[in-house]
Amino acid sequence: MSEICRSFVVMGPPVPEPMPVAAEGAHFSCSLTAVLVARVQAFGGDPAVARLLRESGVHRTPEYLLDLGNWVSYDEAVALWRVGASITMDPKFALRLGEDAAERLKASPVAALLRSLGSPEEVYRQIATTATKFSVAVAGEAVRVGPGYAEIRFVPVDGFPRDANHCEWTVGLLTQSTVIFGLAPALVEHDRCAALGAADCTYRVIWDAASAAEAAESPAQTAALKEQLSAMTERLQSMFATASDLIAAGDLDVTLAQITDRAALEVRAPRYLLAVRPTAGDDPHIHHRGFDETEARDCAERILGTPLADLPPSWLVVPVRSHRSDYGRLLAMYGDGQGFFTQERELLEVYARYAATALDTATALAEARRRHEQATALLELARKLATAGTSDEVAQRLVDAVPAVVDCDRVGVYLWDEETRELRGRAVYSVDKGDSEPADWSLSPADDALLASWLAREGLEPQVVDPHQGHPPLREFLGQLGAVSSIVVPISSREHFLGAIAVSVKQDALRLRPNPDILDRLSGIAAHATTALENGRLVDRITHQARHDGLTGLANRAELADALTRASTGTRHRDATFSLFYIDLDDFKSINDELGHQVGDELLCAVSLRLAACLREVDTVARIGGDEFAALVNGIGVGPESDQVLERLRGAFDDPFDLRQHRVRVGASIGRAVWPRDADDIDGLIRRADSSMYEVKRVHHDGSPRGR
Repeated sequence: MSEICRSFVVMGPPVPEPMPVAAEGAHFSCSLTAVLVARVQAFGGDPAVARLLRESGVHRTPEYLLDLGNWVSYDEAVALWRVGASITMDPKFALRLGEDAAERLKASPVAALLRSLGSPEEVYRQIATTATKFSVAVAGEAVRVGPGYAEIRFVPVDGFPRDANHCEWTVGLLTQSTVIFGLAPALVEHDRCAALGAADCTYRVIWDAASAAEAAESPAQTAALKEQLSAMTERLQSMFATASDLIAAGDLDVTLAQITDRAALEVRAPRYLLAVRPTAGDDPHIHHRGFDETEARDCAERILGTPLADLPPSWLVVPVRSHRSDYGRLLAMYGDGQGFFTQERELLEVYARYAATALDTATALAEARRRHEQATALLELARKLATAGTSDEVAQRLVDAVPAVVDCDRVGVYLWDEETRELRGRAVYSVDKGDSEPADWSLSPADDALLASWLAREGLEPQVVDPHQGHPPLREFLGQLGAVSSIVVPISSREHFLGAIAVSVKQDALRLRPNPDILDRLSGIAAHATTALENGRLVDRITHQARHDGLTGLANRAELADALTRASTGTRHRDATFSLFYIDLDDFKSINDELGHQVGDELLCAVSLRLAACLREVDTVARIGGDEFAALVNGIGVGPESDQVLERLRGAFDDPFDLRQHRVRVGASIGRAVWPRDADDIDGLIRRADSSMYEVKRVHHDGSPRGR
């Protein structure tokens, strides 16, 4: 038995003579079989794997079982567990597979998905959905979840009698939800077991919440957080690199099949189906996993002909559409009563957009078959856009690529800022290397009728901006930059106005004469830019979420570490300095325990607002632990200014906090460290600020000042 878990074990019967097992159905994700095959191979090499398949009667290839996007049946999983235990001579084989999962699958999409939930508590709290990423043979629920504790209940689904190996594997998996967050494995107690005749299986999962909090303050956990952020960044880069490969593919059906396979890897479900019509009236192109051909055709007909709101809730269906056309639907499917995480809808929507982009490209090429040069240029632009991530990267790729599509001297990309309700310049290309735009240039719909019409979904086609007439704000702006003729193209999806591209020439206005050919090219550019910018907005949002605290909206530990690195790099070769303040709330736990976690969360948000109000926009306020904050104040070191900041931070806690139903008083212990007086590296500065805070906390109850 593992040292980290206690459970009752029922060993299966001796391995029977070789016989085929039922392969119908998709009940266990190959997240199980990938770990299982790897463990058997590590034990006895390829001969052991061949024996595993032969004696289990599972008619799958090793490649199939190692592909995380595939699924196997209940009978196959049970047979593989039992034969694997026999081959390795390990009575705890199934348990060890669960314990291996975090290490062997740490770079997989399912691990990234679980990490995105934010904490072990949230993984256990959403166990009903989490469990379906591994198996649909049981229904799970979280009975109770709290800091360092979770009670989980699993009920076998009809038709799937609970096998002891399944119980042991589940125990192993449950120990690992803490591991993916850089903590020690959890303790799992399994006293009630359906394999022994109980109506359900119950598991108590316990981990040291206090140790988790201490680990969150350690350099090792800081490094782990940076690794998680790096892994998320690599995942995003891989996603958009994949998009570039997909768009570069020559055969539309090959491209669509690749998209379906990639979606199956990122969004976990037993069944997938992509059904699209490149042109209205065409027979649908159908690509699928987990269906037979008849089922796939029937399901395609249903999702194409039924309003999305009328489809079963266990089906995750997203539209495959662009500004050009509504092509069809992309489906990820569970059985009744099972569902998906919110993040999975966003991921599936990304792949639906990829499919729409591939279809856009295919139909655009068909329509422009006689204009080979133009089509080639647009495809090159699409490839460049597909490899961009953020909105700013998309804007830069546009200005770099547009001159290859349209003869021009200048390209400006302007994106709509929903928060400020302004159109703002984001990237520029000019043949005149000295040409630049005012950094603060923006355009409001109150000042420009053309922009107002775009926001009202009117006149969404290329507009000629004559230097002598029409559209005064744009005309004056572009004229000041030397343009003798310009065409401005709005970028807009069906739902959102996204921005505009301004293409100009500085001499020979006839070069940009608005004939159908040029207007078609510019419309094609806007078409590709639309999908890229919608994806860019998603990446902007994901990147922001990865670097900010989900509760308070403040910077998180990883963002603070980067801000400290930037500040220290910027000051190393001059006499500037900065201060780092560590702030820990006093007696927050008692408030949390007495009034509840909801009030505690409200208090943390209120504290965040007061701390942010104490500092400038150039400074950084971060939440770095449960009730622990940090403030990086640039350009202020030892002296009166730093003391004034400290007093403002102390003063933030003088008045009570008026929450929705409670008035709460809370104090804080504040420590301070100054660069470069107190340390010559960032880790040392953090340790000094942390140590200073704890010195304050130790003497706080004796009536000493709350900061130093």
